[in-house]
Amino acid sequence: MNNSPDATELLAIARATLLDKLLPRLPEDLRYTALMIANALAIASREYAAGDEPAQTELARLRELFADSKKDLSGAALETALTGYNRRLVTEIRGGRFDGKERAALLDHLGRTSTDALAISNPRALQT
Repeated sequence: MNNSPDATELLAIARATLLDKLLPRLPEDLRYTALMIANALAIASREYAAGDEPAQTELARLRELFADSKKDLSGAALETALTGYNRRLVTEIRGGRFDGKERAALLDHLGRTSTDALAISNPRALQT
């Protein structure tokens, strides 16, 4: 079975074709839309390449914040667990749990989660 090009390569080819071949020929009123599509392809490529590692590390940090035990999760179960933990986090923040000595751990988690998200959605923002 031939697995070349893989999904990341296909997305890169599609993006390059859009930017190099199509964009120069598009009327001015469609250029912004084409650039948005190119950006979406780049984000999808980075997201695919990262796999579930960002979600796994976020889940690990959340479990550490709440002193919960670890259980290996993937796919839909991982996403469901993240959603549940983030809802719990919001409730705990509103309730004042992190107003004291746990504040530093919360801020560390939020900073790392934001950095991980930016690495996928807008890595240039991390270069400043």
